[in-house]
Amino acid sequence: MHTTHVLPSAVDRRVYLLLLDDENRLMLCGGCCNGWTVPQVLLEPGVDFQEGAVRHLARRFRIENPRFGSVYGIHETSESDCWERGHHTVSRILIVRINAQEAASFRWMSGSHTMWGINQLTSRHQEISPEGVALLVSGYVEGWLPDGPVSFR
Repeated sequence: MHTTHVLPSAVDRRVYLLLLDDENRLMLCGGCCNGWTVPQVLLEPGVDFQEGAVRHLARRFRIENPRFGSVYGIHETSESDCWERGHHTVSRILIVRINAQEAASFRWMSGSHTMWGINQLTSRHQEISPEGVALLVSGYVEGWLPDGPVSFR
């Protein structure tokens, strides 16, 4: 008997937002997912990653003119991952610099929002999703990552 497995055509496209304040503290959400995560937005097909991030930041956090960092993360599932998960995933991890007022607003949105500095991020990196966020933030803040894309595999 010959069978064919057809993967769904849908692609999970999302942007993870690394909101860094003037003191290089990362904004984290702790109300779900059994750990800490960063804000994220699922994008419709054809929407540019940065454009989708700008719209989400304005709508959700009232950040009207986001200042994006020069380093960003890229993740795309491999064919073997697609077989296991049933769909293709393409993500961007964007660093967004925010001011003190925007940081305070984020914290007051929910009691489960917090800010962690580099020391806390590196010592507790296993608690943060997606994996690799603490390393990307550390490399950006400490200046040892070059400008441009960094691949998450």
